[in-house]
Amino acid sequence: MKKVFLVVSILAVMIWGTMIAEQQKIPPEVESLAAAKLITIEPNNIITVAMNKPNGSEYKNGEKISFTVKIAKPGYLYIIDMPQYGMVTQIFPNYYQQKNFFNPGTYKIPSISSYNFTVSSTRSGIEFVQFILSSKPIDVLQQFKVSKDNPFQNLSTSQKEDFTKFKENLVKSIVVIPDTERWTAWTYFYFNAGVKTTLNVQTVPSGAYVTVDNDYSATTPAVFEISAGYHDVTISKSGYQTWKGNVFVGIGENKSLSIPLVPQQNLTGVLSINVTPSNAAVYVDNQFVGNGDQTLTVSAGYHAVSVSLSGYESYYNDAVLVNANQTNYLNVNLVPLTGNLYVYSQPYIQIYIDGTYAGGTGYAGYTYITGIPVGYHVLTFSKEWYISQKMNYNLNPGDNYLSVNLSQAGMLKVDSNVYPLKIKIDGQDYGQIDRADKGIFVPTGSHNVEFSSPQYLPYGTNLNFAFQKVTEIPVSLELKPLEISLNASPNPFSPNGDWFEDTTNFYVTLSRSGYVQISVYASNDTVVWYRNYNALYGRSSVTWDGNDLNGTTMPNGVYKVVATVQSYGQTMSAQTNVVIDRSHYTYLKEIILIGGILILVGLVFLILQ
Repeated sequence: MKKVFLVVSILAVMIWGTMIAEQQKIPPEVESLAAAKLITIEPNNIITVAMNKPNGSEYKNGEKISFTVKIAKPGYLYIIDMPQYGMVTQIFPNYYQQKNFFNPGTYKIPSISSYNFTVSSTRSGIEFVQFILSSKPIDVLQQFKVSKDNPFQNLSTSQKEDFTKFKENLVKSIVVIPDTERWTAWTYFYFNAGVKTTLNVQTVPSGAYVTVDNDYSATTPAVFEISAGYHDVTISKSGYQTWKGNVFVGIGENKSLSIPLVPQQNLTGVLSINVTPSNAAVYVDNQFVGNGDQTLTVSAGYHAVSVSLSGYESYYNDAVLVNANQTNYLNVNLVPLTGNLYVYSQPYIQIYIDGTYAGGTGYAGYTYITGIPVGYHVLTFSKEWYISQKMNYNLNPGDNYLSVNLSQAGMLKVDSNVYPLKIKIDGQDYGQIDRADKGIFVPTGSHNVEFSSPQYLPYGTNLNFAFQKVTEIPVSLELKPLEISLNASPNPFSPNGDWFEDTTNFYVTLSRSGYVQISVYASNDTVVWYRNYNALYGRSSVTWDGNDLNGTTMPNGVYKVVATVQSYGQTMSAQTNVVIDRSHYTYLKEIILIGGILILVGLVFLILQ
């Protein structure tokens, strides 16, 4: 039995710069369809595939094609052929090979003699095949209906509308399977139904020697009949610099390549590279030259320039021409990499990305959000009468999958003598309630609920919450016992004008808010300085410069410090000692002043130079 491969271009989407660098050059047909964002093809080391010819080879009508699949983890294997026109077809599993679970190893598809894959079509073009390995069966691909007359499962036509529906169903089937891992791989080839593909090379001046893939050679002007795909071209002529490039030729295309040769002289030119974003890394002729904009003097001729930055598609041009005795400009604007997020939820939910509303899953229970910058984002999922979820999520290029299940909730309302109230449910923070008519959602069932406010003793009780029901409770919190502590730092301190430890700070810590007075006493218990202020619960401080109330600096010695607080009708005091030692002189002031003068003189000298 034969499987007919059709010309395909719709499959080639979501191919990103990192994959281009790591796996192979991507045909322009693929890059041009990336905006469709229908298929994610991400490189990995779990599943790798190869054809019986190198990737990107050309097959002619009647040639057999087979695949070698290397699997590093056990799973269910699916192979899908998606033509641009016609049927999206599942070619494995099929009528002849229905078992598709494989343990780690290397397998050939087809692996039995009952059938084979034969390339056949009346149209020439490029074709792609996608491979999916899943740790659990994918329902939409596993429940296929085949027979001897129709051995391969037709999934959908590849027109955009139907294809999108097929993809959504496929992704939904994958996402709803709990704890499922999946990996994808892909390959492509060119089918030649008798068309000619040519490369026409011309140079100025003519008469240059041209080689293509080290297989074909001629003197310009020259025409080569070649296969579709990428080809290495080298052009050389005595007295001129050698030109090298990698040229893509599409199936059936008559490609023209015109190269102005550069005389081989010791001439230089200026290459000015303007880069956006400004911190991107710039390489010229495979050498790192810096980040951001660069102005370089280089030899006249062709140079390779690459620009890269994490989170952006890389730029590469191996034929940047620098003319002698000229400034040559190159503008490079890197394109941010984006990813897409498939979210399946139960129930339907609202989705926020970095605090901005991004859509909802609707009654269907899933949604597809496209064009999100790659990297970490804060995702929030919420719905009334359900417990919200928040997560830090690292979004990768291509499709990303999330399954979200929110827990049902009841509502807690509190009639309290103090607001706001912080709420803990079973020891976990659940936010706060600001007033009596406001509430918070709490998971259904019986829970230990703790109510607290900073100046009050916490109160806890067990409450039961039912779905979409409000549980109200009166709460009267008791004030915490009044407590106060006092310390001074630095201690000793030296108010001698050397700009080092010329002052000290008195730190007061309260269990609840109050009116505080701090007094400093000399050895004869005379108050030499004081400060009054309203203090909140927790830690507060005031600064003493070592002077008395008249502004006179106090002599060396030990001074008693007393802090007294009045709070809700209670009074409490704490005391400590602080030492003044003015004999400790550091010369810090002189060092700073002299250093500043020297710096100023140096700047003036540089300006005058």
